[in-house]
Amino acid sequence: MKSVALFNNKGGVGKTTLTFHLAHMAARLGHRVAVLDYDPQCNLTAVFLGEDELAELWQSGAPGSTVAACIEPVRRGKGDAVPPAPQAIADNLWLLPGHLDLSRFEQELAQQWPQTMSSSNERALDVVTVLDLLASMVAEQVHADLLFVDVGPSLGALNRAALLACDAVVLPLAPDLFSLQGMRNVGPSLRDWRSDWRTVRDRHMAHRPQANLQPHWFEPIGYLVQQHLARKDQAVKGYARWAEAIPATFRREVLQEDAAEGISVDSDPYCLASIRHFASLVPIAQQARKPMFDLKQSDGIGGGQIQAVARCREEFRTLVQKLIAKLGLEPN
Repeated sequence: MKSVALFNNKGGVGKTTLTFHLAHMAARLGHRVAVLDYDPQCNLTAVFLGEDELAELWQSGAPGSTVAACIEPVRRGKGDAVPPAPQAIADNLWLLPGHLDLSRFEQELAQQWPQTMSSSNERALDVVTVLDLLASMVAEQVHADLLFVDVGPSLGALNRAALLACDAVVLPLAPDLFSLQGMRNVGPSLRDWRSDWRTVRDRHMAHRPQANLQPHWFEPIGYLVQQHLARKDQAVKGYARWAEAIPATFRREVLQEDAAEGISVDSDPYCLASIRHFASLVPIAQQARKPMFDLKQSDGIGGGQIQAVARCREEFRTLVQKLIAKLGLEPN
């Protein structure tokens, strides 16, 4: 099983929409896919589930029904994680929904992380690793071979703990100044978190091998660029300027490699895809609560949009196949 998160310090770069479509396409291609919503804003959950369905789910408060419900005993120091009850979304696709209550876990994580440096502090380790444990429980329950972890656009303690459940990180980007600055923030943070976690894991495994801490290192494996949507008040050459800086910035700030000259986004092996901005399809897909590549005329698309749906389907199929290869999974 492999786990991946789309992560950037900059919001509004299509992270939620991309995760939703990647999960659906990977399931369509025969992989058993589980999605965990570790973002307290729950935007991805709201895409998967209708408002009425989500309201009923939250009001029921059923054990294991959401991420927050599963970890609440650990947050309060009153027990172990509750077995999750992921929802079947489609063939080969499951979701463990999010809940706004997850934001209450941030402070506890921030307090406990420094305490993990002591190999005798089991409480701190249990708190910091509970999201990793929950991801493993979901994957085992549905026999998933691919796990998507959705996180918010912050560098806080919650995201740090969430990434401990991930083998890989992909950075979603837009060709603008804010995405580049997001990379400059994310790169050093990932390195620091990985270094700290390696120290914590080695110390605890040396004293308590039975802890069986999973070696997830949330390694950055590439980036996705969502193409700009042309605007009258912003010249296309402005976007091109920022796009040209992406390959070198990714190497320098995220990978700590020498910034090779003359590499464009289109020729960069770290660029998993340059995704079209399917602006006309997004609102229709949101209303239909289905991927853009599944839209039909009965959903409200016009004649010209049928070709856009076909292009969208092919782009996401190619992207998922490339992501599967990067993760080292066998194609189905």
